[in-house]
Amino acid sequence: LSAIGLGILILACLTVFPPQIPLHTAFLVALASGGFIALATGRTLMDALVRQAYVHGIGLRKTVMVGSLDEVGRSIRLLRDGRNIDQYFVGHLTPDDNPDPTALGALLDLPRVLDEHDVQEVIITARIPADQQRWISECCFERGAALFVIPSVIGTTDCRAEPLRVGACTLLRLHPARLEFPALLAKRIFDVVVSAIALVIFVPVMALIGLAIKLESPGPVLYRARRVGLGGKIFDMWKFRSMYEDAEEREGELAHLNIYPGGTFKIQNDPRVTRVGRVLRRTSMDELPQLLNVLIGEMSLVGPRPALHGDLDRYQPHHFERLTVIPGITGPWQVGGRNLVTDFETILGMEKSYIRSWSLLLDAKILVRTLGVVIRGEGAY
Repeated sequence: LSAIGLGILILACLTVFPPQIPLHTAFLVALASGGFIALATGRTLMDALVRQAYVHGIGLRKTVMVGSLDEVGRSIRLLRDGRNIDQYFVGHLTPDDNPDPTALGALLDLPRVLDEHDVQEVIITARIPADQQRWISECCFERGAALFVIPSVIGTTDCRAEPLRVGACTLLRLHPARLEFPALLAKRIFDVVVSAIALVIFVPVMALIGLAIKLESPGPVLYRARRVGLGGKIFDMWKFRSMYEDAEEREGELAHLNIYPGGTFKIQNDPRVTRVGRVLRRTSMDELPQLLNVLIGEMSLVGPRPALHGDLDRYQPHHFERLTVIPGITGPWQVGGRNLVTDFETILGMEKSYIRSWSLLLDAKILVRTLGVVIRGEGAY
């Protein structure tokens, strides 16, 4: 998408600036569409061919690890996933002179192992002294083998690492989330385009909802809820009012019915909800005003659910990861059970998985699944 966009942008500029090539808009649109389909199809077919080659052992890189059996096993589990199948692990070497029976030998046997097995990669998984690391690098570089080091922090911290060179020092910057520029820009463009189109489509429906709310009970049409967004910033999240005006005053007498162990207040068959409000909650149309929050940039179409300000005092350090991305109208919790899932750690696990595996395709899948959840009314009350 980036390549096609850049190419079309250059061609579009050439139609305005010298030499002013006469290219019609329809041609540029057709070229962009056809080019994207052709490029995406070609890459998909090439990926499939390469994977088939790997399955048959063609093109696999012979790899040796340095570390204890436990360290090597943990590293293999971290390295192995659906996208990383291009390595053939010859075996491992232990950093001491007493190798376990499954090892190819001790660290001093590295030159022999590299020569005998024609090893192309060496991965250091253990914490070893600097002089031993220097010796390993010399052995690898003399034979043209690539050398990798797995930092000890990666095995204990669930995050993404980015190598940086500062002066003469190599650093690892740890990221709690994948969403950075240009991924954030792509997500923002997607949010603006889709929310703007949705607002245009739902304006008549929103007008009728506002009229129904005013006719049934006194009070404002919209309800303003204080929520916590990206980086802990407080913002006003807008919803259609689905309760009577005295709902907050009656919360104390109904506290024993709360389905959540703490923080969020939600009960089944809430007597404070109006008849119009029940329909709005059942169809999730009370969330439509949040499209304005999306346009402003306070929310996204898809993301972790907005946090309550009062809940922050109960947050533990690992809970704050959900504040590293913009909250969404819908998200993994909404399509994964909604109010049927009340354990906060379970909800947090869903959101962490979303943050770390984010893509526009994942957002689109969640939006499609949201439609199904809304139609079935799962967990809506």
